Amino acid sequence: MAPTYRRTGFRRGAPRDPGSVEDVASFESENFLVAADDPADLVEVLGEVAARPGSWLNVEPDVDDSLRADVSGLFAWFSARGAEVPVGTLVAGSTRDPASVGIDHGAGRGAGDRLAAAGIGTPPGWSLRQDHPKRGLVWEWAAGSEASMDAAAVARLLMEATALLCPLPVPGRWRVGVHTPKG
Repeated sequence: MAPTYRRTGFRRGAPRDPGSVEDVASFESENFLVAADDPADLVEVLGEVAARPGSWLNVEPDVDDSLRADVSGLFAWFSARGAEVPVGTLVAGSTRDPASVGIDHGAGRGAGDRLAAAGIGTPPGWSLRQDHPKRGLVWEWAAGSEASMDAAAVARLLMEATALLCPLPVPGRWRVGVHTPKG
């Protein structure tokens, strides 16, 4: 039986003076691991983040850091590809902008076609807006603010897409970073 990972993350940041610049521009962060066979914590936090404008969440495969290739800043800047280890992101919508889901990856051209060929589809209510080799894949919430997001479908997309587009072995767990405005 696979181990179960629970949200045992931490919150960073010391209390600041109310109204200070640091207080206005600061976020609470929580980090935890989620297993492929038990994504309940990810599904729960996706719903929380989506309902809180100014929040975002990052998901990436928990690969062995010693396997990651170091690319210097100059070469990474001029590369035609994104991150080696894909990072999935949900950004909460606001009154001006719809919510978005993105996958930053280094898989090159045709990543959307690779997802489709693997049976990884767009979750209900979302519309693919970008498939770019360096800037990645981006979906926008197209269902309108009155519809509710299927957080389980978004969690599946983030986990399955980052696993498929990762060139390194994926051990069946993901790192999740949640960032919400303080207050």
